[in-house]
Amino acid sequence: MALDKDFNDILDDIVMSEDSTQKESYTEGFTAGVEGGNSEGFHLGYHKGARLGKELGYYLGIANIHLERNANSDTKYPDKIIKQLEKLKDLINSFPHTNSEEHDIVSMADNIRVNYKKACALLKISSVNPYETNSCEITKWVKQSQCHHVSVNEEYCISPQKLTDIIHKRGAGGGRGHLLVTMSLGHHIPSLTIDCDETTLNNAKKRVKLIQKQWHAIAKRANGGANVWTDGGVDTNLHRFACSYITRDTDLSSVVREQFDCEEVNLLLTGLHTCGDLGPSCLRLFTVSPAVRVLFNVPCCYHLLSEAVDVAMFDDDQTATDDKGFPMSQYLRGLNLGRNARMLGAQSIDRVRHYRQMPDRSLLYRALLQGFASKCQSFQQYFKMADEKLGLNIFNSLPECYLIELERTMDCQWKKIVLLYLMRLCLAQVIEGVILLDRLLYLYECGCKNAYLVKLFDPVLSPRCHSIVAIRN
Repeated sequence: MALDKDFNDILDDIVMSEDSTQKESYTEGFTAGVEGGNSEGFHLGYHKGARLGKELGYYLGIANIHLERNANSDTKYPDKIIKQLEKLKDLINSFPHTNSEEHDIVSMADNIRVNYKKACALLKISSVNPYETNSCEITKWVKQSQCHHVSVNEEYCISPQKLTDIIHKRGAGGGRGHLLVTMSLGHHIPSLTIDCDETTLNNAKKRVKLIQKQWHAIAKRANGGANVWTDGGVDTNLHRFACSYITRDTDLSSVVREQFDCEEVNLLLTGLHTCGDLGPSCLRLFTVSPAVRVLFNVPCCYHLLSEAVDVAMFDDDQTATDDKGFPMSQYLRGLNLGRNARMLGAQSIDRVRHYRQMPDRSLLYRALLQGFASKCQSFQQYFKMADEKLGLNIFNSLPECYLIELERTMDCQWKKIVLLYLMRLCLAQVIEGVILLDRLLYLYECGCKNAYLVKLFDPVLSPRCHSIVAIRN
Protein backbone atom coordinates (compact mmCIF):
# COMPACT_ATOMS: atom_id res chain seq x y z
CA MET A 1 0.00 0.00 0.00
CA ALA A 2 1.44 3.36 -1.02
CA LEU A 3 2.02 6.00 1.60
CA ASP A 4 -0.20 9.07 1.36
CA LYS A 5 2.59 11.22 2.74
CA ASP A 6 6.26 11.43 1.79
CA PHE A 7 8.39 9.19 3.98
CA ASN A 8 10.82 11.96 4.93
CA ASP A 9 7.91 14.13 6.04
CA ILE A 10 6.71 11.33 8.30
CA LEU A 11 10.16 11.11 9.90
CA ASP A 12 10.18 14.87 10.43
CA ASP A 13 6.78 14.67 12.10
CA ILE A 14 8.00 12.00 14.51
CA VAL A 15 11.52 13.21 15.24
CA MET A 16 11.07 16.97 15.10
CA SER A 17 7.58 17.41 16.56
CA GLU A 18 8.91 18.72 19.87
CA ASP A 19 11.28 21.13 18.13
CA SER A 20 8.45 22.59 16.07
CA THR A 21 6.30 22.97 19.18
CA GLN A 22 9.09 24.78 20.98
CA LYS A 23 9.63 27.12 18.03
CA GLU A 24 5.92 27.92 17.85
CA SER A 25 5.81 28.63 21.58
CA TYR A 26 8.90 30.84 21.37
CA THR A 27 7.48 32.80 18.42
CA GLU A 28 4.17 33.28 20.21
CA GLY A 29 5.86 34.40 23.43
CA PHE A 30 8.25 36.73 21.66
CA THR A 31 5.42 38.34 19.66
CA ALA A 32 3.44 38.91 22.84
CA GLY A 33 6.51 40.41 24.51
CA VAL A 34 7.23 42.78 21.64
CA GLU A 35 3.60 43.89 21.44
CA GLY A 36 3.72 44.66 25.14
CA GLY A 37 6.90 46.67 24.71
CA ASN A 38 8.87 44.22 26.82
CA SER A 39 11.01 42.10 24.47
CA GLU A 40 14.08 42.72 26.62
CA GLY A 41 12.21 41.57 29.70
CA PHE A 42 11.07 38.47 27.82
CA HIS A 43 14.66 37.43 27.17
CA LEU A 44 15.75 38.32 30.71
CA GLY A 45 12.99 36.22 32.21
CA TYR A 46 13.68 33.16 30.08
CA HIS A 47 17.47 33.21 30.06
CA LYS A 48 19.13 35.31 32.75
CA GLY A 49 16.20 34.94 35.12
CA ALA A 50 16.51 31.16 35.26
CA ARG A 51 20.22 31.40 36.05
CA LEU A 52 19.66 34.02 38.74
CA GLY A 53 16.82 32.02 40.28
CA LYS A 54 19.11 29.00 40.53
CA GLU A 55 21.73 31.05 42.35
CA LEU A 56 19.32 32.67 44.81
CA GLY A 57 17.62 29.35 45.46
CA TYR A 58 20.97 27.92 46.49
CA TYR A 59 21.55 30.78 48.94
CA LEU A 60 18.07 30.32 50.39
CA GLY A 61 18.70 26.61 50.89
CA ILE A 62 21.88 27.33 52.88
CA ALA A 63 20.02 29.83 55.10
CA ASN A 64 17.04 27.53 55.67
CA ILE A 65 19.08 24.47 56.59
CA HIS A 66 21.11 26.34 59.22
CA LEU A 67 18.04 28.03 60.70
CA GLU A 68 16.33 24.65 60.88
CA ARG A 69 19.41 23.08 62.46
CA ASN A 70 19.50 25.85 65.07
CA ALA A 71 15.82 25.31 65.91
CA ASN A 72 16.16 21.53 66.29
CA SER A 73 19.52 21.35 68.04
CA ASP A 74 20.49 21.82 71.68
CA THR A 75 23.57 23.75 70.55
CA LYS A 76 22.38 27.16 69.40
CA TYR A 77 24.05 29.62 67.05
CA PRO A 78 24.93 33.09 68.39
CA ASP A 79 22.28 35.78 67.84
CA LYS A 80 24.57 37.54 65.36
CA ILE A 81 24.53 34.53 63.05
CA ILE A 82 20.76 34.04 63.36
CA LYS A 83 20.10 37.69 62.52
CA GLN A 84 22.36 37.50 59.46
CA LEU A 85 20.66 34.31 58.23
CA GLU A 86 17.20 35.82 58.72
CA LYS A 87 18.29 38.99 56.92
CA LEU A 88 19.58 36.93 54.00
CA LYS A 89 16.33 34.95 53.89
CA ASP A 90 14.22 38.13 53.94
CA LEU A 91 16.25 39.69 51.12
CA ILE A 92 15.77 36.62 48.94
CA ASN A 93 12.05 36.30 49.71
CA SER A 94 11.51 39.97 48.86
CA PHE A 95 13.37 39.71 45.56
CA PRO A 96 10.94 40.61 42.72
CA HIS A 97 9.62 37.73 40.63
CA THR A 98 9.28 39.89 37.52
CA ASN A 99 11.53 42.35 35.75
CA SER A 100 10.14 45.73 36.76
CA GLU A 101 11.45 49.25 36.26
CA GLU A 102 10.57 49.93 39.90
CA HIS A 103 13.38 47.64 41.09
CA ASP A 104 17.10 47.58 40.39
CA ILE A 105 17.39 43.81 40.37
CA VAL A 106 21.13 43.87 39.59
CA SER A 107 21.88 45.87 42.75
CA MET A 108 19.47 43.75 44.77
CA ALA A 109 21.17 40.56 43.60
CA ASP A 110 24.60 41.98 44.45
CA ASN A 111 23.33 42.91 47.93
CA ILE A 112 22.11 39.35 48.46
CA ARG A 113 25.51 37.96 47.40
CA VAL A 114 27.28 40.25 49.89
CA ASN A 115 25.00 39.18 52.75
CA TYR A 116 25.39 35.53 51.78
CA LYS A 117 29.17 35.84 52.04
CA LYS A 118 28.79 37.54 55.44
CA ALA A 119 26.63 34.67 56.66
CA CYS A 120 29.17 32.12 55.41
CA ALA A 121 31.99 33.98 57.15
CA LEU A 122 30.08 33.91 60.45
CA LEU A 123 29.30 30.21 60.00
CA LYS A 124 32.92 29.55 59.00
CA ILE A 125 31.94 27.71 55.83
CA SER A 126 32.98 28.23 52.22
CA SER A 127 31.03 30.90 50.34
CA VAL A 128 31.72 29.31 46.96
CA ASN A 129 28.54 29.06 44.91
CA PRO A 130 28.62 25.94 42.69
CA TYR A 131 26.52 27.74 40.07
CA GLU A 132 29.22 30.39 39.64
CA THR A 133 32.37 28.29 40.08
CA ASN A 134 34.14 26.99 37.01
CA SER A 135 34.33 23.22 37.17
CA CYS A 136 37.62 21.36 37.13
CA GLU A 137 38.67 20.60 33.58
CA ILE A 138 40.24 17.18 33.05
CA THR A 139 39.36 16.83 29.37
CA LYS A 140 42.82 15.53 28.54
CA TRP A 141 42.02 12.27 30.31
CA VAL A 142 38.27 11.87 29.75
CA LYS A 143 35.71 12.07 26.96
CA GLN A 144 33.46 15.11 26.49
CA SER A 145 30.47 13.29 28.00
CA GLN A 146 32.53 12.13 31.01
CA CYS A 147 33.83 15.65 31.60
CA HIS A 148 30.21 16.87 31.48
CA HIS A 149 29.26 14.20 34.06
CA VAL A 150 32.10 15.18 36.39
CA SER A 151 31.58 18.94 36.18
CA VAL A 152 27.82 18.78 36.84
CA ASN A 153 27.91 16.06 39.50
CA GLU A 154 30.77 17.88 41.21
CA GLU A 155 28.50 20.87 41.86
CA TYR A 156 25.85 18.72 43.51
CA CYS A 157 28.38 16.77 45.56
CA ILE A 158 29.86 19.97 47.02
CA SER A 159 26.50 21.18 48.36
CA PRO A 160 25.84 18.41 50.93
CA GLN A 161 29.31 19.06 52.35
CA LYS A 162 27.96 22.40 53.58
CA LEU A 163 24.55 21.15 54.68
CA THR A 164 25.56 17.98 56.55
CA ASP A 165 28.53 16.68 58.49
CA ILE A 166 30.03 14.71 55.62
CA ILE A 167 33.59 13.58 56.32
CA HIS A 168 34.26 11.17 53.44
CA LYS A 169 32.89 10.74 49.94
CA ARG A 170 33.03 7.42 48.17
CA GLY A 171 31.99 6.15 44.78
CA ALA A 172 30.50 2.72 44.12
CA GLY A 173 31.64 1.14 40.88
CA GLY A 174 33.97 4.11 40.56
CA GLY A 175 36.01 2.68 37.71
CA ARG A 176 38.70 5.25 36.92
CA GLY A 177 37.50 7.58 39.69
CA HIS A 178 37.13 10.75 37.58
CA LEU A 179 34.51 12.33 39.85
CA LEU A 180 36.14 11.61 43.20
CA VAL A 181 39.65 12.57 42.15
CA THR A 182 38.21 15.95 41.11
CA MET A 183 36.51 16.25 44.51
CA SER A 184 39.65 15.38 46.45
CA LEU A 185 42.05 17.55 44.46
CA GLY A 186 39.70 20.43 43.75
CA HIS A 187 38.01 20.71 47.15
CA HIS A 188 40.31 18.81 49.57
CA ILE A 189 37.63 16.25 50.46
CA PRO A 190 38.72 12.71 51.44
CA SER A 191 37.38 10.35 48.76
CA LEU A 192 37.39 6.61 48.25
CA THR A 193 36.75 4.80 44.96
CA ILE A 194 35.41 1.25 45.32
CA ASP A 195 35.27 -1.20 42.43
CA CYS A 196 35.14 -5.00 42.28
CA ASP A 197 37.64 -5.20 39.40
CA GLU A 198 41.28 -5.13 40.53
CA THR A 199 42.57 -4.39 37.01
CA THR A 200 40.30 -1.37 36.66
CA LEU A 201 41.48 0.01 40.00
CA ASN A 202 45.16 -0.45 39.11
CA ASN A 203 44.65 1.45 35.86
CA ALA A 204 42.77 4.15 37.76
CA LYS A 205 45.64 4.60 40.22
CA LYS A 206 48.07 5.21 37.35
CA ARG A 207 45.75 7.74 35.75
CA VAL A 208 45.16 9.58 39.03
CA LYS A 209 48.91 9.94 39.53
CA LEU A 210 49.16 11.65 36.15
CA ILE A 211 46.32 14.02 37.04
CA GLN A 212 47.89 14.80 40.42
CA LYS A 213 51.20 15.72 38.79
CA GLN A 214 49.52 18.23 36.47
CA TRP A 215 46.81 19.41 38.86
CA HIS A 216 48.29 22.88 39.39
CA ALA A 217 48.14 23.58 35.65
CA ILE A 218 44.63 22.12 35.34
CA ALA A 219 43.23 24.16 38.23
CA LYS A 220 44.97 27.33 37.14
CA ARG A 221 43.61 27.05 33.59
CA ALA A 222 40.08 26.34 34.88
CA ASN A 223 40.15 29.49 37.00
CA GLY A 224 41.53 31.93 34.49
CA GLY A 225 45.05 31.85 35.88
CA ALA A 226 44.11 32.06 39.58
CA ASN A 227 45.44 29.51 42.07
CA VAL A 228 42.08 29.05 43.78
CA TRP A 229 42.29 25.26 44.03
CA THR A 230 46.05 24.92 44.40
CA ASP A 231 46.44 26.79 47.69
CA GLY A 232 47.98 24.49 50.27
CA GLY A 233 49.45 22.15 47.71
CA VAL A 234 48.16 18.86 46.36
CA ASP A 235 47.41 16.21 48.98
CA THR A 236 47.88 12.92 47.13
CA ASN A 237 46.57 10.89 50.07
CA LEU A 238 43.02 12.27 50.02
CA HIS A 239 41.89 10.01 47.19
CA ARG A 240 42.24 6.27 47.73
CA PHE A 241 41.01 3.00 46.23
CA ALA A 242 39.49 -0.21 47.59
CA CYS A 243 38.48 -3.44 45.88
CA SER A 244 35.12 -4.70 47.11
CA TYR A 245 31.82 -6.09 45.83
CA ILE A 246 28.86 -3.86 46.76
CA THR A 247 25.74 -5.39 48.31
CA ARG A 248 23.30 -4.27 51.00
CA ASP A 249 25.49 -6.19 53.51
CA THR A 250 28.74 -4.37 52.65
CA ASP A 251 30.24 -2.72 55.74
CA LEU A 252 31.27 0.63 54.30
CA SER A 253 32.47 1.96 57.65
CA SER A 254 35.03 -0.84 57.91
CA VAL A 255 36.17 -0.32 54.32
CA VAL A 256 36.69 3.41 54.97
CA ARG A 257 38.51 2.81 58.26
CA GLU A 258 40.89 0.42 56.51
CA GLN A 259 41.86 3.20 54.08
CA PHE A 260 41.65 6.25 56.38
CA ASP A 261 42.76 6.52 59.99
CA CYS A 262 39.51 7.83 61.47
CA GLU A 263 36.95 6.95 64.12
CA GLU A 264 33.87 8.84 62.94
CA VAL A 265 32.59 7.86 59.48
CA ASN A 266 29.92 9.95 57.73
CA LEU A 267 29.64 9.23 54.03
CA LEU A 268 28.30 10.60 50.78
CA LEU A 269 27.71 7.57 48.53
CA THR A 270 28.00 8.43 44.83
CA GLY A 271 27.55 6.35 41.71
CA LEU A 272 28.28 7.74 38.25
CA HIS A 273 27.05 5.65 36.46
CA THR A 274 25.99 2.51 38.36
CA CYS A 275 25.59 -0.38 35.96
CA GLY A 276 22.73 -2.86 36.26
CA ASP A 277 22.06 -4.09 39.81
CA LEU A 278 24.79 -1.89 41.32
CA GLY A 279 22.34 1.03 41.45
CA PRO A 280 19.68 -0.86 43.45
CA SER A 281 22.43 -2.25 45.72
CA CYS A 282 23.56 1.30 46.52
CA LEU A 283 20.00 2.34 47.38
CA ARG A 284 19.55 -0.67 49.66
CA LEU A 285 22.92 0.04 51.28
CA PHE A 286 21.84 3.63 51.95
CA THR A 287 18.67 2.48 53.73
CA VAL A 288 20.48 0.06 56.09
CA SER A 289 23.79 1.87 56.72
CA PRO A 290 23.54 4.82 59.17
CA ALA A 291 27.04 5.95 58.16
CA VAL A 292 25.79 6.88 54.67
CA ARG A 293 24.27 10.33 55.16
CA VAL A 294 23.71 11.34 51.52
CA LEU A 295 23.14 9.38 48.31
CA PHE A 296 23.81 10.51 44.72
CA ASN A 297 23.13 7.76 42.21
CA VAL A 298 22.97 7.99 38.41
CA PRO A 299 21.95 4.61 36.92
CA CYS A 300 22.66 3.02 33.55
CA CYS A 301 22.55 -0.35 31.71
CA TYR A 302 18.94 -1.20 32.54
CA HIS A 303 19.19 -4.34 30.39
CA LEU A 304 21.55 -5.80 33.02
CA LEU A 305 19.02 -5.41 35.84
CA SER A 306 17.91 -8.71 37.32
CA GLU A 307 14.23 -9.64 37.23
CA ALA A 308 12.42 -12.76 38.34
CA VAL A 309 11.21 -13.37 34.76
CA ASP A 310 14.71 -13.73 33.31
CA VAL A 311 16.59 -15.12 36.29
CA ALA A 312 18.29 -17.79 34.15
CA MET A 313 20.29 -15.09 32.31
CA PHE A 314 22.31 -14.06 35.37
CA ASP A 315 25.13 -15.51 37.46
CA ASP A 316 24.46 -17.80 40.40
CA ASP A 317 25.46 -15.15 42.96
CA GLN A 318 22.79 -12.81 41.54
CA THR A 319 20.05 -15.45 41.54
CA ALA A 320 20.81 -16.62 45.08
CA THR A 321 19.28 -13.48 46.63
CA ASP A 322 15.75 -12.13 46.66
CA ASP A 323 17.10 -8.60 46.02
CA LYS A 324 16.30 -8.14 42.34
CA GLY A 325 17.15 -5.05 40.35
CA PHE A 326 13.49 -4.50 39.41
CA PRO A 327 11.09 -3.94 40.98
CA MET A 328 12.50 -2.58 44.25
CA SER A 329 9.32 -1.15 45.77
CA GLN A 330 6.59 -3.21 47.39
CA TYR A 331 4.01 -1.21 45.45
CA LEU A 332 5.27 -2.56 42.11
CA ARG A 333 5.93 -6.07 43.39
CA GLY A 334 4.82 -8.52 40.72
CA LEU A 335 5.29 -6.10 37.81
CA ASN A 336 7.71 -7.36 35.16
CA LEU A 337 9.33 -5.49 32.27
CA GLY A 338 11.53 -8.10 30.59
CA ARG A 339 14.94 -7.70 28.97
CA ASN A 340 13.68 -6.25 25.67
CA ALA A 341 11.75 -3.49 27.44
CA ARG A 342 14.70 -2.68 29.70
CA MET A 343 17.01 -2.46 26.68
CA LEU A 344 14.53 -0.07 25.08
CA GLY A 345 14.55 2.02 28.28
CA ALA A 346 18.25 2.74 27.71
CA GLN A 347 17.64 4.27 24.26
CA SER A 348 17.86 8.06 23.85
CA ILE A 349 15.16 9.91 21.93
CA ASP A 350 16.92 13.22 22.74
CA ARG A 351 20.11 12.14 20.97
CA VAL A 352 18.17 10.82 17.97
CA ARG A 353 16.27 14.11 17.69
CA HIS A 354 19.41 16.22 18.07
CA TYR A 355 21.59 14.33 15.58
CA ARG A 356 18.69 13.09 13.41
CA GLN A 357 20.08 9.57 13.72
CA MET A 358 18.57 6.63 11.92
CA PRO A 359 19.04 3.01 13.04
CA ASP A 360 22.00 1.07 11.69
CA ARG A 361 21.18 -0.48 8.34
CA SER A 362 22.60 -3.78 9.59
CA LEU A 363 19.26 -4.20 11.38
CA LEU A 364 17.72 -4.71 7.96
CA TYR A 365 20.37 -7.22 6.94
CA ARG A 366 19.87 -9.14 10.18
CA ALA A 367 16.10 -9.15 9.63
CA LEU A 368 16.60 -10.52 6.12
CA LEU A 369 18.89 -13.24 7.43
CA GLN A 370 16.25 -14.09 10.01
CA GLY A 371 13.78 -14.33 7.15
CA PHE A 372 16.03 -16.84 5.45
CA ALA A 373 16.37 -18.81 8.68
CA SER A 374 12.61 -18.97 9.20
CA LYS A 375 12.29 -20.84 5.90
CA CYS A 376 14.65 -23.58 7.05
CA GLN A 377 13.12 -26.88 8.10
CA SER A 378 16.11 -28.09 10.12
CA PHE A 379 19.26 -26.94 11.88
CA GLN A 380 21.34 -28.43 9.07
CA GLN A 381 19.65 -26.16 6.55
CA TYR A 382 20.09 -23.13 8.83
CA PHE A 383 23.76 -23.94 9.39
CA LYS A 384 24.39 -24.32 5.68
CA MET A 385 22.72 -21.00 4.89
CA ALA A 386 24.56 -19.16 7.68
CA ASP A 387 27.87 -20.67 6.56
CA GLU A 388 27.30 -19.52 3.04
CA LYS A 389 26.31 -16.05 4.28
CA LEU A 390 29.58 -15.71 6.14
CA GLY A 391 31.57 -17.35 3.36
CA LEU A 392 31.59 -16.88 -0.43
CA ASN A 393 28.62 -18.87 -1.77
CA ILE A 394 25.58 -17.06 -0.38
CA PHE A 395 24.53 -15.49 -3.64
CA ASN A 396 24.95 -18.75 -5.56
CA SER A 397 22.65 -20.55 -3.15
CA LEU A 398 19.63 -18.45 -4.10
CA PRO A 399 17.79 -18.12 -7.42
CA GLU A 400 18.66 -14.95 -9.29
CA CYS A 401 15.00 -13.93 -9.52
CA TYR A 402 14.71 -14.12 -5.74
CA LEU A 403 17.61 -11.70 -5.24
CA ILE A 404 16.17 -9.28 -7.80
CA GLU A 405 12.80 -9.28 -6.08
CA LEU A 406 14.47 -8.86 -2.70
CA GLU A 407 16.41 -5.82 -3.90
CA ARG A 408 13.20 -4.31 -5.29
CA THR A 409 11.42 -4.57 -1.93
CA MET A 410 14.39 -3.68 0.30
CA ASP A 411 13.68 0.07 0.49
CA CYS A 412 10.10 -0.55 1.56
CA GLN A 413 11.26 -2.94 4.28
CA TRP A 414 13.85 -0.40 5.44
CA LYS A 415 11.19 2.31 5.82
CA LYS A 416 9.12 -0.02 7.95
CA ILE A 417 12.10 -0.76 10.18
CA VAL A 418 12.84 2.96 10.64
CA LEU A 419 9.20 3.69 11.52
CA LEU A 420 9.11 0.82 14.01
CA TYR A 421 12.41 1.99 15.51
CA LEU A 422 11.11 5.53 16.06
CA MET A 423 7.76 4.37 17.40
CA ARG A 424 9.49 2.12 19.94
CA LEU A 425 11.84 4.96 20.83
CA CYS A 426 8.87 7.05 21.98
CA LEU A 427 8.34 4.49 24.76
CA ALA A 428 11.96 4.58 25.98
CA GLN A 429 11.47 7.43 28.45
CA VAL A 430 8.27 5.83 29.74
CA ILE A 431 10.11 2.62 30.62
CA GLU A 432 13.04 4.50 32.14
CA GLY A 433 10.56 6.56 34.15
CA VAL A 434 8.99 3.39 35.57
CA ILE A 435 12.42 2.11 36.66
CA LEU A 436 13.48 5.41 38.25
CA LEU A 437 10.16 6.06 40.00
CA ASP A 438 10.23 2.52 41.37
CA ARG A 439 13.57 3.34 43.04
CA LEU A 440 12.26 6.63 44.39
CA LEU A 441 9.17 4.86 45.75
CA TYR A 442 11.41 2.27 47.42
CA LEU A 443 13.21 5.03 49.35
CA TYR A 444 9.88 6.51 50.43
CA GLU A 445 8.70 3.09 51.60
CA CYS A 446 11.90 2.76 53.67
CA GLY A 447 11.09 6.00 55.49
CA CYS A 448 13.39 8.37 53.60
CA LYS A 449 11.42 11.60 53.27
CA ASN A 450 14.21 13.59 51.63
CA ALA A 451 14.45 11.62 48.38
CA TYR A 452 14.34 13.26 44.97
CA LEU A 453 14.66 12.53 41.25
CA VAL A 454 16.90 15.24 39.78
CA LYS A 455 17.75 15.88 36.13
CA LEU A 456 21.48 16.60 36.13
CA PHE A 457 22.92 16.24 32.65
CA ASP A 458 22.32 17.31 29.08
CA PRO A 459 20.39 14.32 27.68
CA VAL A 460 22.16 14.66 24.32
CA LEU A 461 25.60 14.30 25.91
CA SER A 462 24.40 11.86 28.55
CA PRO A 463 21.14 9.98 27.85
CA ARG A 464 21.14 8.66 31.42
CA CYS A 465 20.71 12.16 32.80
CA HIS A 466 18.65 11.63 35.99
CA SER A 467 20.00 11.10 39.49
CA ILE A 468 18.42 9.64 42.61
CA VAL A 469 19.28 12.04 45.45
CA ALA A 470 18.54 11.17 49.07
CA ILE A 471 19.51 12.77 52.39
CA ARG A 472 19.15 10.83 55.62
CA ASN A 473 16.44 12.28 57.89
